[in-house]
Amino acid sequence: MFQTSRTDAEFLTALDRLLQLICQKLQLTKTQYKLAEKHYRAVGRWLEQEGSILAPYRPIIYPQGSLPMGTTNKPLGREEYDLDFVCELLIGWRQIKPDDLLSKVEFRLREHEDYRSRIERKNRCVSLKYAHDFHLDIVPACSNAALGQGQIRVPDRELKSWRDSNSKGYIAWFDRIAETYSISARRLDHAEPLPQQESLEEKAPLRCAIQLVKRCRDLAFVGEKSDLAPASILLSTLCAESYQGQKSVSEAVFGILQGIVSRIANTQGRLQVWNPANQVPEDLGERWDRNPRAYQEFVHWIGDFSRLWEQLMSTRGHAAIAGILAILFEENLTQAAMRDSANWVDQGRLAGQLGTVPKTGGLTTRPCPIVVPKNTFYGD
Repeated sequence: MFQTSRTDAEFLTALDRLLQLICQKLQLTKTQYKLAEKHYRAVGRWLEQEGSILAPYRPIIYPQGSLPMGTTNKPLGREEYDLDFVCELLIGWRQIKPDDLLSKVEFRLREHEDYRSRIERKNRCVSLKYAHDFHLDIVPACSNAALGQGQIRVPDRELKSWRDSNSKGYIAWFDRIAETYSISARRLDHAEPLPQQESLEEKAPLRCAIQLVKRCRDLAFVGEKSDLAPASILLSTLCAESYQGQKSVSEAVFGILQGIVSRIANTQGRLQVWNPANQVPEDLGERWDRNPRAYQEFVHWIGDFSRLWEQLMSTRGHAAIAGILAILFEENLTQAAMRDSANWVDQGRLAGQLGTVPKTGGLTTRPCPIVVPKNTFYGD
């Protein structure tokens, strides 16, 4: 594991702030977050409204994926975020065909004057598109509690069958590792509340690390390689399993990449990544069996990413650091984050309010006993 000397602490603090700002620019803004919550709750009320085709099944809608994990990333090349939700219905999966369940949810949404113009039916969900902001992907589900708490079955149109899942269990597993909040069990209008969006200073290093890994993935797998990109849930699982509790974002990414590279080197054949929450065995990398090239590209990308990150951790000087970050995350994003970082640090220091958060090591302008001296990337 990478060890940080006392003389490097100042460098890591400055680098972490820069990485956090990159993450902030990738995720939903506060305005978008509030708007997503507003639409999400409205959809929940509409689906469960008395007299609707779904009302007898007492639908409950709750978030899954990157939104409750705090790892949302703006998709490369377009404006809309993909936000995933589950609409769990009180009906046995043996009592209804997978495609019929999907059709019931779509039928109810099409009864809404505004929703019908936004609908796109996908393989496992019905998507509502809100231009320039986000898609709400609503996955219908039946409870499968006989297999354990949180277990559900979701329709798969391509396979014409059910797929087992446990969205709540996965988020709870992830939150335990990230050592932050857990999803609330409270309900509001049968739409469970979204977790509070964390401030930049409070965000757990693991969440930032996953945002950065996914962003690097998006840039590495563009154009003709887009179909070869590893899925977000696979990357999130690998990152969480390789995370060792580092309080620094940069060290967390370093440790995660080293852990994944080590797993690959010690695996015969291709790496297997199992869903830690699904009671039904689910290999998240099963598509690698159907497309060996996708696995080869993944191994090559992770190796390059790890080598560049190791170089970053030993680099000094703004220009050199910006050059590496631009390769990993894109030049315009990197430059914007560097400008924000310089402005924020200067303003905080001039006001005598710049310090570090004891729990996470991140910079803050809130009252804090640990005051940060002049910071530099050395050499500039």
